[in-house]
Formats: sequence, C-alpha cells, structure tokens
Amino acid sequence: MSTTTNKGLKWGPFTARIPFIHIKFRGAEFFQGLVIAGATAFAAVPIAMGLGLTFEEGVALSFIAGTLIGAGPIFFGEPMAPGWVTPAVPIVIAAFAAKGQFNGVYDPEVFKLMAAMCIEFTLLLFIMGITGWGKKLIQIIPNGLKAGIILGAALAAFYQVFITDIDKLMMQPISMIVAISLCVITTFSDPFKKLALNNNFFKKLGSLGLLPGFVIAGIVAFLLNEVTFSIEWGFKIPEVVSLFNRTSPLAIGFPSLDMYLEAIPLVIIAYTLLFGDLITATEVLNDAQVKRPDEPLDVNVDRSHLSIAFRNFIGLLINPFFPTQGALWTGVHVVIVERWKKGFKEMPSIFDGLGSYYLMAIPFLYVTLPFITLMKPLMQMALTLTLILTGFACSYVAMAIPKKNSEMASALLIAVFITFFSAWVGLLIGIILSIFVVGIEKK
Repeated sequence: MSTTTNKGLKWGPFTARIPFIHIKFRGAEFFQGLVIAGATAFAAVPIAMGLGLTFEEGVALSFIAGTLIGAGPIFFGEPMAPGWVTPAVPIVIAAFAAKGQFNGVYDPEVFKLMAAMCIEFTLLLFIMGITGWGKKLIQIIPNGLKAGIILGAALAAFYQVFITDIDKLMMQPISMIVAISLCVITTFSDPFKKLALNNNFFKKLGSLGLLPGFVIAGIVAFLLNEVTFSIEWGFKIPEVVSLFNRTSPLAIGFPSLDMYLEAIPLVIIAYTLLFGDLITATEVLNDAQVKRPDEPLDVNVDRSHLSIAFRNFIGLLINPFFPTQGALWTGVHVVIVERWKKGFKEMPSIFDGLGSYYLMAIPFLYVTLPFITLMKPLMQMALTLTLILTGFACSYVAMAIPKKNSEMASALLIAVFITFFSAWVGLLIGIILSIFVVGIEKK
C-alpha cells in the first residue's frame, strides 16, 4: 500500500506539502476546521481589543496567528495539530491586567513587552531545538514547581472569567452558563464519556469539541436577546498594515532591557507548558502509529522546537502576540489521529486531515464578512470557553503531577503567587519551596 508521508518538498529538516498536490482534500476535516477553528481562533479578538487594538485589527491578528499555526503541518511537516500555548494565555493576560494595561487603551509599550516575550521565546526554542537540551531542562524542574506553574494557569483562567470579566459574563448570563456547562460536559464528564462509548451520536458530539455547546449557546443567546446579529455581506481584506504599524517592533521600536528581564519568567512558564504539549502530541502519535505501519511518521521533538521558533520569529516581526504559536491543539489532534488510525481508506495520510483542517479552512474565514459579523457578538463567549476549558484541563494535569503532600502544598502556593502577584514572584517562591520544603532528590 502506498503512502503519502514522504511526498513533499524537503527544505532543511522540514518538509513542505502543497495542498491538492501532496495533500488530499478531506471534507469532514475541512468543515470542522471552517466552523470550530474559526469560532475558537476569534477568541483572540477580545484579547487584542483589551490591549487597545480595534476590532478590525483583532481580526487581522487572528488571521496572522491562524495562518502561522496552519504552517506547522503544511510548511514544516509537523504531524501534529498545532495551536496556542493556551494555558499560558490567562497568565499573560493577568500580567498585563496587574499593570493596568489590559484596559482597552492602546499603548505601544504593551506591544514592546509582548515583542520581548516573543523574542526570548523564539531564542529559547531555537537553542533547545539545536542542542536537544529541551527534554533535559523539563526533567530537572521539580514536580511541585511544574504542577504549580500549570495550576497557576488554571487559577488565572478562572480568575479572569469569574472575577475580572464578571461584568462581561453577566451581559450574557444564561447563554454563558449553557455554553460552559455543555462544553465542560462534552469535554470532561466521565458519565458522558461512558455514554459515548456505546452511542455513536454522543461519540460524534464529543469529538466536535466546543462546537456543539458554542452553537447551542449562540442560539439561546439570540432567542433571549442576549446578543443581536448584524450580518454584512461581501469580502474584506484584514487590516494587516494597520496592525503592523501599531504592534510590530519594526514600526514602534524594539523593547528596552527591563522589558526583556520582565518577560523571562513568563517565557519560562510558557516553555514548560509547551513542552508538556509536545510530550502529549508525541504519545498520541506513538500510540496510533501501531495501527498505521503503512505511514511511518517522523516525530522529532527537536525539529518541532525549530518549527515553532520559526513561526514565532515571523509572527513577532509582523505582530508579536504571545503565546499564540504553540505545538498542540489537543482536541483537534486527537480527533484527526483517531480517524487516521482507522486505516488507509479512512484517511490515506495524516497530513490530508491536518492540511484540510488548517490551510484549506482557516484563512478563508478572515476575509468573509458574513462569518466575521456573525461571530462578532459571540467572540467574548469564545474567549470565555477557551479559558474555562483551559482551566479544567490544567487542573486535571497539575493535580496528577505531585507525588508527595509537600509537593501538593507547594504547587498550590506557587499557583496563588503566579496568579495574584507575578510570574517572577511565583517562580522564585517555587524555587525556594522546592529546595527547603520539598527537597531536591537525585534521580
């Protein structure tokens, strides 16, 4: 049986695949990408507006971020469904909010700090990818500190939704409750998972991620007049030039030294979370590879570091928006891999699924006014769902890491300091607790 794995254009350690030539169109993945990816990607718009950008510039920001994310499997040949370093998002938002900079007022200093984060993140990824030190670095981080960082992302997410943005939540109270409830059930509920094992309808419902809950909540919001839609027709090119002029370091200037120092703990936290995503993605692929010996996948974590570094580098030159360039969108990755491992007839190559989901679906959305105007009143809901699901997922992971009571207590304290004080304070407290409370063990 033939395979499409090795087809493509080699460049350095990467392999580019041209849609419709090296990648076959897959209808199911295309339409999921069109709706699910579109709804989720626009969650970046309220964040952009909170940092002082216009709605149109927020759409352009999503366009750039989405295009670069799609480049992971298409231009770099990564057999993973890439996404944001989502758990780091609430921590970064909290860092700006603590300084009074997440208030909807444009300030070029905000994007200079964002550029500092992107520059350091790019350099760290590049160095770790070239040297292969990434795995070693993550291994030496104590369990308590690692769990504290991830739990800090969960607390920051819940704090953003239920404290900082409570007024926005109460503008659509019933539809928001419906959206959160349905998405948590379809994503995390054990009774729902048991039901899905023996029922194809619920199994398919669960595989669609946040889409069912989002659509139902949108309908409820419309029926209860919690949102109003003003649909416009036609096409419009995203305002990339305006975004570049207001955010790019090439236009507004590069960060100062103190900004690079301020960015260090946030970059370390994001890298820790990113590496967890790489491990998850690799394990899912290794498990599925047994079922698909006809398409041997080249899974290389060092190459993944380099591809993410390239995407972050390009992104920071056009629009630094940390941390949207990551390794894994877990839900999408699992859905595509599950279908791929059913066999050649179901999906000849994993890149057919990835390519259809990303490149053939997402870029179309950002020039289509009907979809953009349909999504506009629902974007806060999309961000809220993203943060809530991130908080739940991080809580699950964080609580499973500690092996001792001292690690559990340390993790909680570290998470509190990261959420309510700063990333620097949280990391420093974490190091102190790891040494004097938990104790350093030789492995």
